Amino acid sequence: MKKNKCTKLYLAEDVARKLSVVAKGEGMTVSSLLTFLARQKISYYERVKGNIKPADMSNADLSEFENVE
Repeated sequence: MKKNKCTKLYLAEDVARKLSVVAKGEGMTVSSLLTFLARQKISYYERVKGNIKPADMSNADLSEFENVE
């Protein structure tokens, strides 16, 4: 089973409000919208620079994240 990770995100209030409006307009939660946007960015990064190697993923610093059940 995949483990979920959690991190704090600090946003300017206007950005948070706009993000909330966009998420609602897309029929999504803010969390699911941010996950979607992160996946889009990862996909773009891998198209431009090549697939992220498993070794790089294993060595990724996850200290900013907490485990979530």
